[in-house]
Amino acid sequence: MNLFVYGTLMDADIMGRVTGSAYQSQEATLQEYSRRTVRGEVYPAIIKQSGCCVDGVVYFNISLLDIERLDKFEGSLYERIEVEVIFNNGERVSSHTYVISTKSAHQLSNDNWSYDNFLAKHKNQFQNGYCGYDELE
Repeated sequence: MNLFVYGTLMDADIMGRVTGSAYQSQEATLQEYSRRTVRGEVYPAIIKQSGCCVDGVVYFNISLLDIERLDKFEGSLYERIEVEVIFNNGERVSSHTYVISTKSAHQLSNDNWSYDNFLAKHKNQFQNGYCGYDELE
């Protein structure tokens, strides 16, 4: 199964820590969604929004065991759905991704989330404090 990620899991260190595996990846875009910061957190979620798009990375051929680990890591804030993403060359591919769950949508801020800002200012804090890691043990 392919997995489109758009936030903290774009970082190979974090993805590797969650799955214990290294996967081939490629940059891609998801259309008709927007990426926003979760209130009070340093990570994002996406929500369907016409006319918007989200840049991210597709990891290819994720094992079912690693999908289970990722589901635990993401927790109840998100639900995994199937989407179609587009690579830079125009090729489209089916992929799964995590969107904010309907019951958690109120936790989404109006602030756009920046991957570069996350890497520069928040990656260490996230790696040392995100509760999703506890679910993996």
